[in-house]
Amino acid sequence: MKKSLLLLTLILAGTTAGAQDISYGEYMERVLENNIALTAKRMDIEIADASVKGSKVYNDPTLALSYSNNEDWNTGMEQGIELELSRTFTFGVRRSRIDLADSERTQAVALLEEYMRNFRADATIAYLEHLRAKMLLEETAVIYNDLSEVAANDSLRFVRGEIAESDWLESRMAQGVAKNAMLTAEAERNNSAIKLGYYMGNIENADALNGTGTLEITEQAAPVEYYTESAMTHRADLVVALGKADIAVASQKFNKALRRPELGVTLGATYNISDPDFTTIKAGVAVPLKFSNLNKGARLQDELLVRQANIEIDEARLTVAAEVMQAYNNFIYATRQGETFSGAMLNDMQQVVESKRKAYEMGEIAFLDYLIVQRNESEMRQQYIDALFGKAVAWVELQRATGFDMTFGAEPIVE
Repeated sequence: MKKSLLLLTLILAGTTAGAQDISYGEYMERVLENNIALTAKRMDIEIADASVKGSKVYNDPTLALSYSNNEDWNTGMEQGIELELSRTFTFGVRRSRIDLADSERTQAVALLEEYMRNFRADATIAYLEHLRAKMLLEETAVIYNDLSEVAANDSLRFVRGEIAESDWLESRMAQGVAKNAMLTAEAERNNSAIKLGYYMGNIENADALNGTGTLEITEQAAPVEYYTESAMTHRADLVVALGKADIAVASQKFNKALRRPELGVTLGATYNISDPDFTTIKAGVAVPLKFSNLNKGARLQDELLVRQANIEIDEARLTVAAEVMQAYNNFIYATRQGETFSGAMLNDMQQVVESKRKAYEMGEIAFLDYLIVQRNESEMRQQYIDALFGKAVAWVELQRATGFDMTFGAEPIVE
């Protein structure tokens, strides 16, 4: 048994040497601070702020300077210099443009919150995948360790003539298969660690990351109505749908303001070089004839966009309710799956494997009989790990559907 533990320790040494332990809380803190995609997404708010600031500008005036000469250049007769200042005044356009920019900024904030909701869930699932990969690696390493011991013992037994060469070769082949399975599990563990590094914004030496959490969560489900009602308050995509309706209304008002009559005002002065010299002052107004307003297509388009946005709000509410119910059912069934396993069941299966191994070493059963029992026990443990992982992921998906932050704690759901 001591040799077994020593060999297992040496097998796992390659994955633990130089490991950088990181808890879920530390991991999420680094993710929220350093993730590159998230940093870029946050810039949408700064862009929206700049757009709001830019929407507050007034129409620029126009300054025109011209020179005219009606006769001979040399005589200096009938020459003139004209200076003109003009500006177009609109009514309600600037205010509507500001309101539209404000609505778009609110929408940008809601979209960021929606992005964060999915981002936190995806990052959390990546951490859970890493824990699952670690547990599967440990399980495959145990199997490889056991079969290595059996193969080593069978080598001695074959030399002593206690077993046939075919039995020894069988144990060696089983050892090789177990080693390949362990190497595959090690690669998956390292890849899952690199994925953690990706989410934290730095993949240098990321394969050395070692999550210290557990898949054994204790959260229990509240009634489904609680999650549905909470989702209607916390889901950012509902805010996005409401924001889209606000933008449609603001855009409608802005386009309506653009269709209002404009007023162009012009002030100018002309200095005429003649005999005698004189100056002409002029002022005028211009009102564009909005014949384009006779076309009702733009107005109808704005009205349809508003109606569409309001319909999409109802569709978004229905989608949220359906996602919550599905996530709730998944969590309930994942919890029931986990309850089919127990510590006593796993311990009993392990004792069966040990007894079969002793029986094989004593020559009472064939190696294949021992191998079948061991693989059944290994498969059961992997199913147990998958059940733990499935429950944890289902809980995260319930959090995602409800719109809460991803938090592992003693409470069912932490807002």
